[in-house]
Amino acid sequence: MMNRITLKQLSFLVIVFFLFSFTASVAQTISGKVFDKETGEPVLGATILLTGSSVATASGEDGSYLLKNLPTNKSLEIECRFIGYSVHKETIVLQKGETKNIDFFLVPEDKQLDGVVVTGVRRRNTETAMISNIKNALTVSTGISAAQIVKTSDSDAAEIIKRVPGISLIENRFIIVRGLSQRYNNVSINNGAVPSSEADGRAFSFDIIPSSNIDNMMIIKSPTAELPGDFSGGFIKISTKNMPDENSLSLSVGTGINTVTHFKDFSLLKSSSTEWLGFDRCARPLSKDFPSHLGSITDPSRITYYTKTGFNNDWNVKTFRPLPDLKLNLTWNRKIGDKVGTILTFGYSNVNKTVPDMQNTRYGIYSATADVPTIEKNYIDNQFTNEVKINAMNNWSFILDSRNRFEFRNLFSQIGKNRFTERYGTSTVSGEYYENQTEMLYSSRLSYVGQLAGLHTLDEDMTQTLNWTVDYSYANKMEPDRRIIKNIGGIPADKVITPDLPSYNDMINRYDQKLYDHIASVGADYKKNFSDRTWNPEIKSGIYGEYRIREYTPREFIYRYDRLSGDERVDYINLPYTEMMNEKWLGYDEVYIEETTRKSNAYDGKNSIAAAYVEGVFPFGAFQANLGVRAEWWNMSIKYDRAISASQILMTEYKYDKVSVLPSFNATYSFNDKNLVRLAYGRSVNRPEFREVSPAVYYDFELFAEVQGNPDLKMATIDNVDLRYELYPSVGETVSVGLFYKNFRNPIEWNFIDMGGSYRYSYENARSAYTTGVEVDIRKSLDFINIPDLTLVLNAAWVKSRVKFSDEGLVKEKDRPLQGQSPYIVNAGLYYTSSEKIGLSASLLYNIIGKRIVGVGKSTSVDGNSDYDVPDAYEMPRNVLDLTINKTFGKIVSLKLGIKDILAQSVIMKQFPTTTIDGVKQEREQITRKYTPGRSVSLSLSLKF
Repeated sequence: MMNRITLKQLSFLVIVFFLFSFTASVAQTISGKVFDKETGEPVLGATILLTGSSVATASGEDGSYLLKNLPTNKSLEIECRFIGYSVHKETIVLQKGETKNIDFFLVPEDKQLDGVVVTGVRRRNTETAMISNIKNALTVSTGISAAQIVKTSDSDAAEIIKRVPGISLIENRFIIVRGLSQRYNNVSINNGAVPSSEADGRAFSFDIIPSSNIDNMMIIKSPTAELPGDFSGGFIKISTKNMPDENSLSLSVGTGINTVTHFKDFSLLKSSSTEWLGFDRCARPLSKDFPSHLGSITDPSRITYYTKTGFNNDWNVKTFRPLPDLKLNLTWNRKIGDKVGTILTFGYSNVNKTVPDMQNTRYGIYSATADVPTIEKNYIDNQFTNEVKINAMNNWSFILDSRNRFEFRNLFSQIGKNRFTERYGTSTVSGEYYENQTEMLYSSRLSYVGQLAGLHTLDEDMTQTLNWTVDYSYANKMEPDRRIIKNIGGIPADKVITPDLPSYNDMINRYDQKLYDHIASVGADYKKNFSDRTWNPEIKSGIYGEYRIREYTPREFIYRYDRLSGDERVDYINLPYTEMMNEKWLGYDEVYIEETTRKSNAYDGKNSIAAAYVEGVFPFGAFQANLGVRAEWWNMSIKYDRAISASQILMTEYKYDKVSVLPSFNATYSFNDKNLVRLAYGRSVNRPEFREVSPAVYYDFELFAEVQGNPDLKMATIDNVDLRYELYPSVGETVSVGLFYKNFRNPIEWNFIDMGGSYRYSYENARSAYTTGVEVDIRKSLDFINIPDLTLVLNAAWVKSRVKFSDEGLVKEKDRPLQGQSPYIVNAGLYYTSSEKIGLSASLLYNIIGKRIVGVGKSTSVDGNSDYDVPDAYEMPRNVLDLTINKTFGKIVSLKLGIKDILAQSVIMKQFPTTTIDGVKQEREQITRKYTPGRSVSLSLSLKF
């Protein structure tokens, strides 16, 4: 199968898309959309009719309508009406075959109608509503709505958010905002705190939230007093669906294949009976009677017992050809009268993924003498992953009256991942030899976010509001019985390296890891509008408290066979690993398990934040200023046992305590209703996380390196400045151009230490850093070239950053870009939407990111000569093209076809060492990692009742 599409083929695809969109547009007698004039949001269910006749229709979800079979050559009065709005009338004359487009902008009437209070919920899940929110926001922000999400084949929040200007992804889950890694970004779900499900730092896994649960996502890029101070790149506010518009039941069933995964051999360790539910509670965990530390057991019979029964000793690997992926989604919307509503969703997915023949190479210092790379480790990996996701959401809304509303929200996610990796290649560390390694990893992540919220208007004039939230979040990450087998052997005379070369066992390790995170938080926000008809200032204030605890417990084991005789040992180490765990070999006097856990790798952490803020919004004609200040007290402690002996206890505790005062200023000047400019300044912080300050050491198989924390880390402080111009040509359209600059003090970055043949990554405070850039965001209908059903979306960012390290020390770290920062990011999309009668929509989406640092290098020379450096590793740009086509059949059935990564270009990571030849410094390229992800094709059927 071809893995590349030529430029000619790509051009043909785009031309076909345009022609398809053009020819599918059917001229209507009268068509258009209905909007709320005050908010710009579409109005669903408005009646559009020809006065004095039976010709009528209703507006759809996006406000669109279609009115046909109208008489010609006479004056016609068209009415648009909807409860709570004044009637809007238009008079027209149509010629034979003539098409007209009329948009209605309805003006809301008083809320009291004939003694009945009309209560409603502002819709924020449409594209027009999202643009309206961005326009009216006090901060520099952007976002994406459910209406835009449904036009793509994106399955979760991680895939959705990469459509936003200045945002890219790492590991397909963690976001980079304006070149800043996940540690510099913060997340809330329905304005509540969320836990981290990762052991190695603060990182919210966006892939736990399915796209069907999301109402909208706002990304706020400039600090403001009402937001937590611990962010600099972006604060991502995820709002899940809430009050339903109508009673309905929706069911979606989907399937999919990947060109490098399906219809090919696939290998996994034998699964447990519960893995299809996203967790393993029976096959991999340690036995229930396993001791807290095996080092405390000295009785030979007990050691034999735990060696034989403490672990699952089934090492058989099954090879099969996977079935197509499966995805199920169920949504139940229920309104109970006009004041109570609930949304219940359930989702399930079972997906397989193969990464075949992945080059994985580690280099040392480039050899200037021979002008060739110095290869330390050169591997080929074949990786097979089965991932199961289960998610559920249940939200309730209770509208007591027009001034009081309560919401109870629940979000649950369970993700299980079974991964099998086979690795073979060569190592030149301590001599040249062949290596064959296998990793069997099962991990599960559970997340729950629960929230009770109240929204209250405190007076009849609606000038005072009080909103409050009480949240509890829980997350765990389990890695039961991770297994790593390492075999070594000689290099054949012909130097041809294959996975079946003779080798003998060097090491078998088993690991068990548990992480538990709990977060409780409470917050309240008060707003008062002081209106005297000529001036309308607004004052906001609020408080916030958060308490978080974490428990992290890793364990490590190794098999010893030093008690075997010489002949037995030779026989044993030459067995395949599937036979090495046969019970006949296991016992105290033969092959036995030994615990090598360092007790200092386990830790308990506590984190408290208390905050208060006050801010004012002051309008002066076309100018509006938002001034605020936030004070945050942060207290964190981490406790661990540094004793080496299993019988000793030497508890050590690190404490961190800091008060931060964070001013902010956001100003807007509106030239008119369509043009405005924003200027913003704010100070923010970035605090070290539990894992980053703990002494715990974790071996990362993909990096083939260890990761360890640094208890001497300091909090970073960031000053943020934004300037942005925004243009809103018409309803649903926007153009913006923005500049930003950020200055860091004590930024937290990765580094690594060469441990004599192996690497250990850690964290350090650089002296300072800056990042600056330009962002462009365009959303424009192509009606000006007579294709009204086609919308162009283009967002791009150009970013430059620099990290400056301390001048102290004999060997100085060189200044470099921030880790994870791309010099440019481009997202482009064509969205086609036909009339409601045709029921056809499509999107063609394009994405590319500039090369970014994914692995930091190391300076090794005293005089600063880069020829002796281990260079940074960069992920190289690749073009990504996705196509989605959606067709509805009536009001019940819809069919969606998605093709992701059409171009299927390879993922490539490179280093760029320098070497001096004949006095001229030259740059070389060397590939550290390369693999082909393949194309993914999905098909789903949806039913709505």
